[in-house]
Amino acid sequence: MARKKTPKVRLNIKASLAKRLREVRQELFGEHGGPELSRRLGLPARTWYNYESGVTVPAEILLGFIDQTGTNPDWLLNGNGPKYLKLVGERTFEDLTPADLIRRGLEMLERSPRDVVIVAPSDLPSEAISDYAAIRLVPIEDLAKNGVERVEGHVLAYREWLPNVERTVAVRLVDDAMSPILPTGSIIAIDRTPTDLEDLHGRIAALRIEDRVVVRWVEVSARHLIARSNGSSRQYPPLALELDPATKSPIIGQVVWSWSKFADN
Repeated sequence: MARKKTPKVRLNIKASLAKRLREVRQELFGEHGGPELSRRLGLPARTWYNYESGVTVPAEILLGFIDQTGTNPDWLLNGNGPKYLKLVGERTFEDLTPADLIRRGLEMLERSPRDVVIVAPSDLPSEAISDYAAIRLVPIEDLAKNGVERVEGHVLAYREWLPNVERTVAVRLVDDAMSPILPTGSIIAIDRTPTDLEDLHGRIAALRIEDRVVVRWVEVSARHLIARSNGSSRQYPPLALELDPATKSPIIGQVVWSWSKFADN
């Protein structure tokens, strides 16, 4: 018995959705950002690229994609309206979910850089009953030092986002090398547990280069590590580091969570 053919209109819808998924991924995560986006969605990179090629996308994956990127669902599915949603401003606190409250608190932090403390660890429920963790926020330049890191405050994040809470620290970016996915002022959480360079290939990591800290896409090839900004920029050219087992690794840790305040369309 011959297989039933998929209606042409359905193929067109799937092709349009795949095109929009790819467009947003390239804009926010860069040309080679599929592995990072798939990590955030809990998928193998190959599975994500299948979705970009037109394979049917499960509803829960679409919801996760919208949550991670701020994409307007109507634009994503139908091509209508602005590509990205603006921040919600009219909802009351009673209407907000815990995740919404976290985002709103971080937005307030971004608008008022001096008011850095989002939550004090003493104000959190015990670890046994809390879904959240308070991550130390330290100056990014302190990560390049071997001394004591100054704690400016704490940011709140879901524990499930952080593979190793005790080894995770938050910093605020001071340049736009990773824009637009991580604009200047973005807060990132760095897990200082990963040490295997091969595991960091295709991911975003914090690196110690001389006396400064940079956050870049990492590519590992033979005896070299290439650190690239998000997109091509003369201001932030690729950094090539020779890997020498006799010297200390330049890797500080992997970026496992981020919050960025994107400009409204």
